[in-house]
Amino acid sequence: MNSRRLIVILMTIIVTGLIIWPAAAQAALWTGEYFNNPHLQGPPTAIFTEYSPTHDWGAGSPAATLPVDYFSARWTSVQTLGPGSYLITARADDGVRVLVNGVVYIDEWHPSPGNTYTAALTVPALPGAQQYTFVVEYYEATGNAFLQFTLTPYGGQPAGATATVNTAALNVRNSPNPFTGAVLTRIYRGQTYPVIGRNADSSWLQLNVSGVVGWVNASYVIASNLQNVPVTDPGTQPTPPPPVSATATVTSWALNVRNIPNPYTGTVLTRIRWGKTYPVIGKNADSSWLQLNVNGVVGWVNGAYVAATNLQNVPVTDPGTRPTGATATVITGQLNVRQTPDPFFGTILTRINWGETYNVVGRDAAATWLQLNVNGIIGWVNARYVAASNLQNVPVTG
Repeated sequence: MNSRRLIVILMTIIVTGLIIWPAAAQAALWTGEYFNNPHLQGPPTAIFTEYSPTHDWGAGSPAATLPVDYFSARWTSVQTLGPGSYLITARADDGVRVLVNGVVYIDEWHPSPGNTYTAALTVPALPGAQQYTFVVEYYEATGNAFLQFTLTPYGGQPAGATATVNTAALNVRNSPNPFTGAVLTRIYRGQTYPVIGRNADSSWLQLNVSGVVGWVNASYVIASNLQNVPVTDPGTQPTPPPPVSATATVTSWALNVRNIPNPYTGTVLTRIRWGKTYPVIGKNADSSWLQLNVNGVVGWVNGAYVAATNLQNVPVTDPGTRPTGATATVITGQLNVRQTPDPFFGTILTRINWGETYNVVGRDAAATWLQLNVNGIIGWVNARYVAASNLQNVPVTG
């Protein structure tokens, strides 16, 4: 058979559909549409064919025709999937939304420093592979801009790994953090769910709650057979051995460096990235915040998002959290802790309850308002609703 006849036969087979290419060989490209506003409005400024929605633009923009801040993008792709369970993961600074066949699976359209969101997708056991239309939408506010998107198959939990709720009601969060993790759903005493992941010390467990993938505090469940459960929280992965000097290595994707150790009132000076290591030059009294030298920029980071070493000789450089010997015990049912000492305009940072005692780190001139350190949150309370002691050495801070 000559080569020309062979080519004709092969072309005939391909055209008539007698060759079926395997799903893994099909290139599932994405169409990316970019808009010069954060609302996906109007005609796109740029359209690209891309391999993935994943991008890290840093402080730049996707194209010369787009601004570095307040832009948005939409990626569309038809993915060929076999039967089974898939984990949709999106990590974004700032907003992100994921739709599959028109159904919203992730909807986090708000400013974010780089939070991670997950959702479970189940493809039914039908003959052959199936096609699903994915739409990923994103917007950037200010600062650095990035999006990570993955779609990964998972076979459920390791055999026998389960968690049974041991409290009246338990929040299931999108990240293993009681302060920044958004509540996805709630589960209740006696209910049992598969465990599909954990953080490094197993203090948080990742559950599949009827298709909702989220994190729970392990203190409030009875868990079994965790020995084969993988570590799925990148923020708690072990870090390489640090230098002898006091250092901090970033364990979150992006971390704000602020001018003061306060997540609400501290101005963001810059952002640092996962895996980067910087010198520690100061700390607050309980080392919950660390002062770093970031290439000449001196600022504060939350100690929960770094792996720090050799802090024993680092000085306390935050006067707002130095121990004063003064304490305040709440004597009302519930008490607002505010950003400023003002009952009308002071933003509520958190609430504390009757009988709880906290360190007093500041006061106003008349001592009618006291500044407390509430587990790392520095805020103000009305002094008439606490029983305070040893206020004589407390500085006037407001």
